Amino acid sequence: MHTIMVSGGTSTLGRAICERFVKAGERVYCGYASNKKTADELADSYGSSLIPIHLDIQNPESIASVIQELEELDILVNNSGVFSVFTPTELVEFEWQRIFDINVTGLFRLTQQCIPLLTESKGCIVNIASINALHPGFGGTSHYDASKGAVVAYTKSLAKELGPSIRVNAVAPGLLQAPYLDDANPLKQHYEERSLLHSLVDPGDVAKVVQLLVDCKAMTGELVGVDCGYLMG
Repeated sequence: MHTIMVSGGTSTLGRAICERFVKAGERVYCGYASNKKTADELADSYGSSLIPIHLDIQNPESIASVIQELEELDILVNNSGVFSVFTPTELVEFEWQRIFDINVTGLFRLTQQCIPLLTESKGCIVNIASINALHPGFGGTSHYDASKGAVVAYTKSLAKELGPSIRVNAVAPGLLQAPYLDDANPLKQHYEERSLLHSLVDPGDVAKVVQLLVDCKAMTGELVGVDCGYLMG
């Protein structure tokens, strides 16, 4: 049994990742910043294999208190992230900093504090990037795109610096299926028209790729896209 920590574990994708690993027989720490209700519901569903933990990646002390509770850690999944839409002329510096503080600096804070445990276990890190790191976004997302580009660069640098003790990879999901994206949503329509499979991405499929990157000992420094062929469209 491996010990896994998933930041942003109560989001649509975070939940799918937690569920995937619990069903595989792993012990999963589901990190949440504010959504305690969903974390507790997941724990009620899966019992002692899923452990909710309050984890605010904007707060180094919150991270340190979580790390102190762990006796071991085999896998870190950096899934916490935020998204917003502002045109380049409307974007204010505060919003730029907020996006980078969570998507990039928060990821760095958590990763850095987990490195000693992961070194001891010869574990691995999977970072959740985005296809927006590889292709201009849907309009008004230059700040988000830049933050996810930084995640990709950080992933590759870490893989070189932490190998051979720790493997580091990233997943670049496309637009995920979500309740707020109904058939009338223009973003959903655009994505389905362009993607080769004419579909949004099932979060469960992204979770499968995260598990693949954990299981495949020959992969490090890689970025794997899961986008229903959007980038090829």
